Amino acid sequence: RSEYKKFDAAFSEKEDQEVDGKSSAKEKNITILTKERVQKLNAIGFAWDVREHQFQEMMEELRVFQTLNGHIDPRFMSGKLAFFVRRCEQQYRKYVNTPSNSTEAFGILSESRRRALEDVGFSRDMFDEPRTRSTGHRSSWEERYQELRNFRDANGHCLLPKKYGSLGSWVRAQRHLMKEQGTVGSFEGGVLSEERVDRLNRLGFVWDVHEWQWNRTFHELLDYKMEHNTTNVPMSYGGLGLWVFNQRAYYNSYRKGKPSHMTPARLEKLKSIGFEFDLGRKLLSAADERWQSRLNELKEYREQFGTLRVQKSKNPCLYNWCQNQKASYRAKLKGRHSPL
Repeated sequence: RSEYKKFDAAFSEKEDQEVDGKSSAKEKNITILTKERVQKLNAIGFAWDVREHQFQEMMEELRVFQTLNGHIDPRFMSGKLAFFVRRCEQQYRKYVNTPSNSTEAFGILSESRRRALEDVGFSRDMFDEPRTRSTGHRSSWEERYQELRNFRDANGHCLLPKKYGSLGSWVRAQRHLMKEQGTVGSFEGGVLSEERVDRLNRLGFVWDVHEWQWNRTFHELLDYKMEHNTTNVPMSYGGLGLWVFNQRAYYNSYRKGKPSHMTPARLEKLKSIGFEFDLGRKLLSAADERWQSRLNELKEYREQFGTLRVQKSKNPCLYNWCQNQKASYRAKLKGRHSPL
């Protein structure tokens, strides 16, 4: 095989050359690959390039599989063929993600192999659609985009429920691609091109669900502040109260250099509306804040019924809280450990 690579250059010089005894190939132990020998080896199907020969053999096996099954999904294959297709997908994806004017693109996948793969169904759009268990038609990016547009028109937003079939999987795939790329791919034919990102943005596509939820609750806090003239939402206020408490906890971790959901951008937003991160010892813990909330509830009960003797039938939770306060007080009088 190594001699064959030199055949074209060496054969023209050697075929008419007479070799004397001292310089004979036999004495030098060199095998001269003549034209006749090449023809004989070709006649029996000799593989000059083993890797290319193996690639062509696997491609033939893949064509047979496609003919019999109507698809080239490696999840429904086994053994060497499944490994071969997955390896080709990796190389083809890398080729697609490499700018066409880059010199790196030529070293990833040869032109002949690329054409062979595309002949059996490989394409630039094949990675836009997450794999499903179906072996039938795989919707293109454009078809999924139109489905999302119809959903937006019907519901007023692009936030699909977690379990929303193939369209939900496609939406999650777009977010993953954006996160994977880091920045918008501007090269021609990119998996998530700038043109596609712009179109999704015009639909109101939510790229970061967690950030969107944080901003939505932040606007709830703004509404609360306009009504109550404070950002100190009690825990008893439901989800917003818990969210406010969590922001203080996240801030404490952030300030200490620990992992935290608090970011500089979020911190700046909260400071801009006068958010109080440190309310003193009274609100250092969730237990303290819940205690204060129960006390306020007890005051409201007294105003409504004219007594502090809470009836269990009217407010079981407040009744149990009052009983606990009495038990804690008795323990303190006896010198035992008490939360009071």
